[in-house]
Amino acid sequence: MAITLHKSRVNLFIQTGFVALAYFAGAKLGLAYAVVGGAVSLVWPASGIALVALLTMGFDVAPGVALGSVLANMSVGIPAHVAAVIGLGATGAALTATWLLRRVARFQVSLGRIRDVFAFIILAATLGSALSALIGATALWAGGLLSVNEYSAGFLKWWLGDMMGVLVVAPPLLNVLTYPSPVRSASQAVEACGLAVVILWVSYLIFGAPQLAGLGYYPAAMAIFPFIIWAALRFDHLGASLATLLVSIIAIRGTTHGTGPFSAESPVDSLVRWCVFANVVAIAGLLLAAAHGQQKRFHRLVMASHKELERRVQERTQDLERANNELKDEMGRRRRLESELIGVGDHHQRLIGRELHDGLGQHLTSLGFYCATLSRELQRQGNPAAADAATIVELVKQASLMTRRISHGLDPVTMQSGDLSVALQRLAETTRSLNGMGCTLRIASDVDVPDPPTQINLYRAAQEAVNNALKYSQGSHIWIELERQGEVQRLSISDDGVGIDTDQMEQTSGLGLQNLRHRASLLDGSCTVTRNAMGGTTVAISYPIPEGPVHARESL
Repeated sequence: MAITLHKSRVNLFIQTGFVALAYFAGAKLGLAYAVVGGAVSLVWPASGIALVALLTMGFDVAPGVALGSVLANMSVGIPAHVAAVIGLGATGAALTATWLLRRVARFQVSLGRIRDVFAFIILAATLGSALSALIGATALWAGGLLSVNEYSAGFLKWWLGDMMGVLVVAPPLLNVLTYPSPVRSASQAVEACGLAVVILWVSYLIFGAPQLAGLGYYPAAMAIFPFIIWAALRFDHLGASLATLLVSIIAIRGTTHGTGPFSAESPVDSLVRWCVFANVVAIAGLLLAAAHGQQKRFHRLVMASHKELERRVQERTQDLERANNELKDEMGRRRRLESELIGVGDHHQRLIGRELHDGLGQHLTSLGFYCATLSRELQRQGNPAAADAATIVELVKQASLMTRRISHGLDPVTMQSGDLSVALQRLAETTRSLNGMGCTLRIASDVDVPDPPTQINLYRAAQEAVNNALKYSQGSHIWIELERQGEVQRLSISDDGVGIDTDQMEQTSGLGLQNLRHRASLLDGSCTVTRNAMGGTTVAISYPIPEGPVHARESL
């Protein structure tokens, strides 16, 4: 731990010394253009260096700022006590600006937000520089280096010089130290080099070539703004700040040599004009770069949100597809279960029909045989009970016939061979003979003969609908029709009874109607119950024509 602490102190000492050296170099450059009292300069890069040092390295390197300031001012003949006060003012201004930026404005050194730029201009360039100028000008006045009449002008020029250092020097240093390079391709590198050459050439024409730039012709300086805009839009904050620095270097050189639009008879006036222009250019470049960067961030956020939305929509779509597939599978399983249940029901009906035919039917046949024998014996003996015996024989015959017809309805043997028309014909005959109601069957000639499972479903549906008509229609006739309508076939059972609406049908025969709908769904079709033109009810099952051979049926 002691070794780590020792290394930390060594690093801090090295950083502080580096800051002192950098501030001293910037201050000596600025003092070369001193205009008041030997210490007031309109070119003061050191203020920007001090601010960047504290923002990036922390408050611990503040002694380096004070040391560099004191040494630089003493090197030009400023008394030590005055230089010490000036150094404290420079350090206090940098510390105040840094504290305000960090704690009040939540400043980000990348200058990527417009609020950061405004905070940088107001808190650092304006307030911080004003504090340094106030302390420095007061120290010069107290030391006898600045008269009362020169105090206001000295304060203003000191303020402008420090502001120039903050606005022109600090941004490129911050961007070089903390911001990634905006040049990401060879074409951008070529463009950056071309822009730098153009800026240098145009700046020389405006500020350095006396034969081209008229003295005092301020509009000529406006020609530099398109290139500042170019740098801000294409190369963000680093491009704008470096472009401003290049222009400032060439502009100050030309202005001090008496060329360019800011050159005047008084060197001080020339520097004041240049300083104001440099500050305006720096502020414009920083604001434009921040606005453009913010717009790009918003665009990236929108694109990221769009991609995230697309991802979520895709995920939701996949979830819906999975749910839909699961639902389809579940529906398929339910349909298979319903088909199996209906198949089991049909199987049990066939078993009951066979039991009626083979069991009860045979017993009735045997009973009828014995009753007939008994009737003949009683007639031969002349017994009065012979007439009753003949009646019993007739009743047994009718019961046997009825049993056979019911067994055929429960187990239509012809359905096993795929003969739907014969089964429907027997259904019609049974309806006429057992119930005394007229029943007509019509099968169109262009009807496709379905496969055996489909025929069974159609036959059971016809049975259910006929039974409903017998129970509820109160009519005198039933029509069973199987016809083709385009690519759809339709089995309909109609009656001429009193008619029944859908609600009443569901209430009075809900199970039967549900059975019809289930059978229709097994055929991928639909079941409808409507009132027909005769005032009765029509139950219709429509289903798509299955693929397979076509066998025409004659009309019955």
